[in-house]
Amino acid sequence: MNTFANDLQYRSLEEAADDILYQISFFLGVNTVYIAKKEPQYMQVLKSYNRSQPIVDNALQVNYEDSYCQFVMETGEQQFNTSNLSEEEATAHMNLAQELGVKSFLGVKIYDKSNHVFGTLCVMDPDNIEFTKEQIAFLKSIAKVFSFIVNLDQTQQQVELLSTPIVPITEGVVVLPLVGIVNEDRADKLLPSVLQQVHTEEVDYFIFDLSGLVSFDDLFSNHLFDVIHSLELMGVKPVLTGVRPDMAMAQVKIGSKFKDIVISTTLEQALNKIGYHFVKK
Repeated sequence: MNTFANDLQYRSLEEAADDILYQISFFLGVNTVYIAKKEPQYMQVLKSYNRSQPIVDNALQVNYEDSYCQFVMETGEQQFNTSNLSEEEATAHMNLAQELGVKSFLGVKIYDKSNHVFGTLCVMDPDNIEFTKEQIAFLKSIAKVFSFIVNLDQTQQQVELLSTPIVPITEGVVVLPLVGIVNEDRADKLLPSVLQQVHTEEVDYFIFDLSGLVSFDDLFSNHLFDVIHSLELMGVKPVLTGVRPDMAMAQVKIGSKFKDIVISTTLEQALNKIGYHFVKK
């Protein structure tokens, strides 16, 4: 049973995607909704939602020539839809519909930031459903939303590769600007990167500038605490700056983990708190 945020705030893009798939299922009256990525030889399901009957699971892989997504990919700017896969001329020879126990199908394309086809957004149902023009237009509109999410994710990956390194501010003080979305993979790389920098230089204060972050969730908070705790063990004083109201609220929920850490809203205030001041010449 999927659970979703009961307000307008999502804790992650993944949670937002889950909610959108649920809304598609509800609006179109279909059992199954899924997103599949086109790989060289197969279609990889990234996210799926099944209302009652389990048909498509997350992480499912189907050979490209055995998938219904191939027909979506080959429709140009159009969609591929049918009320009965077993009777549709293009798909009647395939056994997948009988194996999955589905009849109706509707699929549209998702594009990446370079306007190349990333994959498909598809719906399936065990009953015969004649999709209306309005329903098809609705799914195409949602596909544009997922295209934006893919774009954002790919941009984040570029930001990670081009992210600003740890910058010395003055003797014994360095700052690490964190920009974009810190996912689990990026968070895992944070600890060794920071500790290596501290190990090779004489650092008294390590400032984390959070003002450029897009999201701040429990996962990131836990990773950040691990980094902070490791710095303290090495005799380095951690400092958090660029803390927005939503981040402050997340900190309250976490509890006392950050109670002894210098926290401020701007880099200048953080430097003032640790005894440094900007002097205008």
